[in-house]
Amino acid sequence: MSSGITLTAATRQNLLSLQGTADLLTQTQNRLSTGKKVNSALDDPTSFFTSQSLTGRSGDLGSLLNGISNGVQTIQAANQGITSIQKLVDSAKSTANQALADKSAVTSGLAATAATVSGSKSFQGLAGTADGTQDFSSVAKDGSLDISLDGGKTKTTIRLDSSTLANNSSDLTKVSASQLVTAINSQISNSSALKGKVSASVGGDGRINFATTSSGATQQLSVSGATSSTLDIGFGKASSTTNAKVAAGAAFGTPTFSATAGSFLSVGDGNVTTSLAVNSTTLKSDGTAVGVGPSADDVVDAYNVQLKAAGSTVSAFNNAGTIEFRAQDVGPTGVVTVSVAAPPSGSTQVTAGFGTTTGASSGTFTAGTGTAATGLSSTGSDATDGSAKATINGSVAIADATGGPPATAGGIDLSGTKNGSFTIQLGSGQAKTITVDAAKIVAAGGTAAFASRDSIAAAINTQIAADTGLAGNVSASFDANNKLVLSSTKADSTQKITVTAAQGTTVANNINIGLGTQTSTVNGTATNTATPLTSTGKDSSGSTNSTRTTLSKQFNEILNQITQQAKDSSYNGINLLYRSGDDPSENSLKVTFNETGTSSLSISGAKLDSDGLGLTAVTGGFQTDDEINKTLTAITTATSQLRAQSSTFGSNLSIVQNRQDFSKNLINILDTGAANLTNADLNEEAANSQALSTRQSIGISALSLANTAQQGILQLLR
Repeated sequence: MSSGITLTAATRQNLLSLQGTADLLTQTQNRLSTGKKVNSALDDPTSFFTSQSLTGRSGDLGSLLNGISNGVQTIQAANQGITSIQKLVDSAKSTANQALADKSAVTSGLAATAATVSGSKSFQGLAGTADGTQDFSSVAKDGSLDISLDGGKTKTTIRLDSSTLANNSSDLTKVSASQLVTAINSQISNSSALKGKVSASVGGDGRINFATTSSGATQQLSVSGATSSTLDIGFGKASSTTNAKVAAGAAFGTPTFSATAGSFLSVGDGNVTTSLAVNSTTLKSDGTAVGVGPSADDVVDAYNVQLKAAGSTVSAFNNAGTIEFRAQDVGPTGVVTVSVAAPPSGSTQVTAGFGTTTGASSGTFTAGTGTAATGLSSTGSDATDGSAKATINGSVAIADATGGPPATAGGIDLSGTKNGSFTIQLGSGQAKTITVDAAKIVAAGGTAAFASRDSIAAAINTQIAADTGLAGNVSASFDANNKLVLSSTKADSTQKITVTAAQGTTVANNINIGLGTQTSTVNGTATNTATPLTSTGKDSSGSTNSTRTTLSKQFNEILNQITQQAKDSSYNGINLLYRSGDDPSENSLKVTFNETGTSSLSISGAKLDSDGLGLTAVTGGFQTDDEINKTLTAITTATSQLRAQSSTFGSNLSIVQNRQDFSKNLINILDTGAANLTNADLNEEAANSQALSTRQSIGISALSLANTAQQGILQLLR
């Protein structure tokens, strides 16, 4: 809207010029105050948004620099750890060489050795947990083992799950190797087949070890994961495992439940029998009732609530409309029983697929399956150092049965009242009677009329294991000539065995199993002809090297320090030298180089503790050159492994440092480019400000001159 004021052309022109100068002066002052010539998209859209993009990328790369820097430090920490571990390995090598050089009091042979088996890896390594424990909180988490002392002919299962470990650990989710070994030895002591013959221990390297009590080439030991095992504690675990189950004989259908009508079953797992009662008012796990027209899932849910509350190891499942009860335990040892229970008074049975006849069940049982692990085996060795056990060698060769079982030929006849009993005395101790008759042979799994070598040895060893004084000190076996051998478990001069036939005074019942007979007929008269058989062991012709023993202890301590060094070589929570399990992702490092994540470097960690380097604790005290040379070979391999890993980390470090320098320079380039697009030239803007100020002064003067004519007219009017 016009103001109604008329300005001359000169005045208007000067006014517009003055306004333009004021606008330019404001713009210049703004650039001087901000230091930028482009402060918003209105100033220069292209330059503004391009600068924003460059600045944003620079910021993203700047954030990645912290990760890259951490990557550099992590690799450097690992390199330093390898350097320190290599020094320890060199120290271990020096210790072994020192032991090899010491020849004082070294026997020219070897003492008899027991059959020993060590886990394939440390228990802690197999656990894969930070504290080295394993979870055995349910029967489905099973580390059971099969132990054989006869080359795998017979096996004894040591069950290791929540049902057997409860007395050894207060927290079954965190069971240590030592707690597991305590449970193993407890079960061994209660087994007639194993008591006094084998024991378990935890080695200095964390492996679970087994060793026979006796030594010598006759000792055999095999340890493997049992058919029910789902956890590997160093001896493998079962494969192709399935759960035992009972499936309903009919589909669930569409039953109608009420407060007085429902499903009533009795379900057992071999230890606990649970009475299940599910009607329309029974609660499910979510707190709601089953209802009058329940689905199979509803009833299964209610079953499982009651099974869990009762502590049962059986669970219910809906398998395509048919209810199944499955054992949590896998393998052929799993137990599941299902029968129809009598409903409470006033209630009626409604079938859920198992029928309605009390005490019966239309369900089908399917046994669980499992293939035992191959496991590990070992055989002892005889002494070559002059030492010897006390050994009684039988004089009768016993041919095994050729048929059966049951045997129909061969062996030796111990039927009826016939027997081959004898007494055995260790040193000056009390003589103990070992009965070898029909009852003992049958109990050992043999046939009395055709008693085989295996059944005779088993009958004798069972009685030895049951006797406190004999268990672990003497054992029975058969030699290559099929003759009975009784030998002490230790080899030295303190070992003495005396055996005397003790079949009784009836000549017809006296059976010679190689140890003679108590009574025989001489000139038609029964006469006691029992002659004691005695054997004494021998000491080693050499002696123990105490220097080597001391050096072996030092060596084992160095191995412990190697493991500790590997564990301590972490940076910011990442350790490239140690992991508790076998999964490489546990201690891998990923360094990202660009803002989109498409450029990165994955650095795989290693397991460089003593276990990962293949260095195991010395068990023979460095008493033989062979043991030391094997150790030196392992050290050479470990050194090569360390050097190869150091080279790999060195290459990785070079790559990461190169990208770190590149990122720093690129950030500088991006920041400079962004600044060139938006930053103002302050010298130029200062000059412009001066010029505009002058122009503004001139404009004001010109405006004043343009108004002079009107001021003259004003004077005339006055």
